[in-house]
Amino acid sequence: MTQNSPGEAGCGTAFAFPGFVSDINPDRGITPRSGYFLCSSPKFLVVCAALVAAALKIYCAATTFGSCDVPIISHFGYIIDSVGIDYMYRADRLFNHPPVTGEFFGLLYHFASYLSPPGADNVPRSLPFLLRLPSVVADFLAVLILFKVREKTGKPPVWALLLFALSPAAFMVSGFHGNVDAIMVCVLLIAAYFCVEEHALLSGTFLALACSIKIVPLFLTPVFFFFWLHRGRKQALQFTIAFVVSCLAGWSGALIGSPTYFLKNVLGYHSYAGGWGITYWCAFLFEALHLDLSPKSLDRLAPLLTALKLIIVVSVVALGWLRRKQSGAGFFATIALSWTCFVVLAPGFIPYYLIWMAPFVLLYSPNWYAILTAASSIYLFAYYNMMAHGMPWNSCDKFVPPAWNVWGNIPWVVAVAMGIGALIFNRQGNALSNLCHTPKLAVSKL
Repeated sequence: MTQNSPGEAGCGTAFAFPGFVSDINPDRGITPRSGYFLCSSPKFLVVCAALVAAALKIYCAATTFGSCDVPIISHFGYIIDSVGIDYMYRADRLFNHPPVTGEFFGLLYHFASYLSPPGADNVPRSLPFLLRLPSVVADFLAVLILFKVREKTGKPPVWALLLFALSPAAFMVSGFHGNVDAIMVCVLLIAAYFCVEEHALLSGTFLALACSIKIVPLFLTPVFFFFWLHRGRKQALQFTIAFVVSCLAGWSGALIGSPTYFLKNVLGYHSYAGGWGITYWCAFLFEALHLDLSPKSLDRLAPLLTALKLIIVVSVVALGWLRRKQSGAGFFATIALSWTCFVVLAPGFIPYYLIWMAPFVLLYSPNWYAILTAASSIYLFAYYNMMAHGMPWNSCDKFVPPAWNVWGNIPWVVAVAMGIGALIFNRQGNALSNLCHTPKLAVSKL
């Protein structure tokens, strides 16, 4: 009996090298079952990158206290767990979260206080980790959703997905900061994904859930509505019913018990002006002119703040209407451009808000996403490094003066450039389209 050559083997035998799956065929020898090394498949690489990022975030969450939001959320959770969310809305105007998030804080505090005794700032020792763990999971799920979008649309490229999975900005926000923003982004991404799947009911339901976690996605409602309206009145009606009913259900805890406080503290919430974008440069001008920069003096910017908010709303409605005919894949670009309007014109902004637009910019333009990620990471690093009094980070000091505001100009300028680029590209595309159609019109007239 002779020894088989590398290209020969018995029939029906399976053979595998490490990371390589193949069949052994007596006529064809060793043939790849999938045609490539498993370790080089895009899905394998992306999932591995997401798992590595999740492990690093979990380690950070387990070994640090987190940002100033951690004791604030612990305080909210303690009150909600003790006397209920209705009292929370009435007792503290700084509580600007929808009821679903409030109840989550209360449940989290109850569970954390059961697991561990109070530590620093009267915060249960397990709460900082438990608060950040859902955000780590949400980041991992967002990567899987984006890969699902890639399978449907061919976008984004693998290198961009790897960058998203290993994003330093996401690491700092989900692994160190401690809040629910990453969860909201993941749910909003699911709502947009169901636009690709042409499922109006689920799209409306998940958009409402995102608005029940944080109120900010509410400004994107016209974009979703016009998308479904273009696909028929039935789909638009399904989306509207699902969204309205789910929103009312998610907000019912506040609408029934304290509607006035909910409207004022949550729907009427606005960040502090003077630290971001246009209002930053207004404050910079005031300082150059040696004018008073106290919070009360910035009230003179109230008309500007109102105008900026109105411009955001009008811009988003216009984008939703003009781009209503986009495909499901193009719909992500519409959301990205809407977020760009928001970021450029927002009167107030907190550094970690930059993760809100990240997955949508990724699907709009991987190159712009890479630039935005670099800019956001620089800004966030400056923010947390100042708040934590340098490396290594453990906790943040809420009394640190906001010297990081100047670093916010880096991502803000990137967002401005992205918006200008979109306008220029759109005009060039329209001009090219008109040029291409001119001969056809001329021939038809002849």
